[in-house]
Amino acid sequence: MNYRLAVLFLSIGTIVAYGYALGGLMGYLLGEGKPLVIAGGLVSGTFCALAAFKLWGIYLSQIDEEIRKDEREETDEEDQ
Repeated sequence: MNYRLAVLFLSIGTIVAYGYALGGLMGYLLGEGKPLVIAGGLVSGTFCALAAFKLWGIYLSQIDEEIRKDEREETDEEDQ
């Protein structure tokens, strides 16, 4: 699976989950707060964000390895 696509979906999931948390918090202004929705939104949003950061780091390290490999191949070709 493409890492960038997974990071995109996790980022969207983060925004949606934090939106649910804000919605639950907004319920207190309307007189009926939902603490379970707030907690669930915060926990799931934070989990999605951390997973997105982790996958993005893996993706960047793979890109860095490819760039270094290409640079080594170029220097090897120039030496010959």
